[in-house]
Amino acid sequence: EIFVADMNPGSLTNCGGMSRSLPGVSQSHLQRLFLFAAVAACGAIKKITVVGGSGFVGSRVCKVLVEKGAEVTSLSKTGRAPQWASGEPWTRHVKWATVDLLDADDAAIDSQMGSPASVISCVGVVDSDAGVLRAGNGIANVNAFASARRAGVKRSVYISVASEVAACQESWLPFAKDEFAAYFNGKQIAEQAAAEAVGGDATKLCIVKPTFIYGGDKFDLPLPGKFVAPRVNAAYGSGVEEVLSLEPMKALADIAPGLIKVALRPPVSVEAVATTCANAALGELATGDATRRAIGILDGTAAIKAAAGEMPPTALSDALSRALDQLGDLTEKLLDFIKAKLKAK
Repeated sequence: EIFVADMNPGSLTNCGGMSRSLPGVSQSHLQRLFLFAAVAACGAIKKITVVGGSGFVGSRVCKVLVEKGAEVTSLSKTGRAPQWASGEPWTRHVKWATVDLLDADDAAIDSQMGSPASVISCVGVVDSDAGVLRAGNGIANVNAFASARRAGVKRSVYISVASEVAACQESWLPFAKDEFAAYFNGKQIAEQAAAEAVGGDATKLCIVKPTFIYGGDKFDLPLPGKFVAPRVNAAYGSGVEEVLSLEPMKALADIAPGLIKVALRPPVSVEAVATTCANAALGELATGDATRRAIGILDGTAAIKAAAGEMPPTALSDALSRALDQLGDLTEKLLDFIKAKLKAK
């Protein structure tokens, strides 16, 4: 039974609202008892470090963790909140630390990593240079997870890439095979490092493997001289996810080869990925109609959304249903009008 101190010295109030008098007990003693009860009820605040916390996905992970009551540290080269979150209250509850995972030594990385209970890496790069791809996706994560292991983390989370995407790497653009090979090799190295951070214990590891992540309020497409991950906004992406989540589309994707299969798989929202990462780091069971524990390999949109406690979007089908209802109402009114005219004659 948990008791909390009320405003009157010498009494405790339990959660049911019943007050018990404790003669001779000072107010300061009651306050200490209250603090102990609150900690026992809520559990210790968990420290979590998000590597790549200033990025598109990492910043959303930080936001979800703050909302869940975690003590959050973000590691990034910029060491500041992203522009999309400028001025948002939750950013004040994140420690924005600066570190270059490829240039800093172990001591510098360890200093910024701190002593978290869990680590989440959202680090990944897109570039035209194979060396940059291997280093940014692989070595940077190896250095981060090595630091996390030295810190004694209890849980390790990494955002990789869907196995169906990796499986067709030989089918990507023929003039960029070396670059894509370096990208996927980096991801594989990072997955291994994430596992080693928790001693290979699968119950403490979560690898999140999305196909395509959408979100935010703008489109971002790679252009000559501009190497970025292709991205679509939340409204458009949600509609695409809904269409590609329909059973006929799933069946078509299942039998399609290579890149066509990948193109027909539904994308996943950045919010679902962020929530899944937060749940995994906190060791939580997602709640909702689609529910599973965020642990092990979460490969593809369905598994990620289940770990986030989310169902597929329904905005398009809901709009279609409303339109059909309105059409039915109009048809009924038209028939009634015609019947009235005929009856009048």
